[in-house]
Amino acid sequence: MADYPQWVLKHKTKGTYINCVNGKYYLYAAHSERVPGTKKVKRVSDGYIGRITEKDGLIPARDKVAGDIIVLKYGLHMTALALADEILMGLRREFRGAAERMLVMGILLATEKNADGDSFNASALRLAFPGVAYTPNLTGKQRTGVERCTRMVADKLSGAIGDNTRMHAMLERIYMVIINNKQYLSQMPAGVGEWMKIHGIEWRGTI
Repeated sequence: MADYPQWVLKHKTKGTYINCVNGKYYLYAAHSERVPGTKKVKRVSDGYIGRITEKDGLIPARDKVAGDIIVLKYGLHMTALALADEILMGLRREFRGAAERMLVMGILLATEKNADGDSFNASALRLAFPGVAYTPNLTGKQRTGVERCTRMVADKLSGAIGDNTRMHAMLERIYMVIINNKQYLSQMPAGVGEWMKIHGIEWRGTI
């Protein structure tokens, strides 16, 4: 091992290594792999952790954003989905493979008054139902089913939220944010978690 200063070495832990470039010290994550067909072991880097300085210690690397930052409507849509188990079961009995798409449309119409492709792509419902090939094209019977589904979803939301316009607004302000393929929820407004417990609501969207 190189003769590094103690203030550098104290940051080296199992599964890491230090690299010195032009008198500056950098910490990396790593693991060992055996070279196929030999007894030799090679070190494989797992990514940059941060820079080490005597004054500031370990300075963590800043996350680099790769690709788009995606923001999806979450709170109200996932609440409607959590309340819609019986609705989905009924749709599956009657419409089989079209049931999930019809429920998605019903939730969007009940919450957004719009169920086009843009509304679907802006909602976390697209992650909750990754197998849905979204299209608004429906048969006459399916359109009637979606209208019925929309009324039922609206009734379920009304039963849970009632005239609590503040709760409705707080749920609308909860978003899912996807950065570097990692999912994050925006800050939960005070009171929403307790309200969910009272009504037995559990969000089942991916997170």
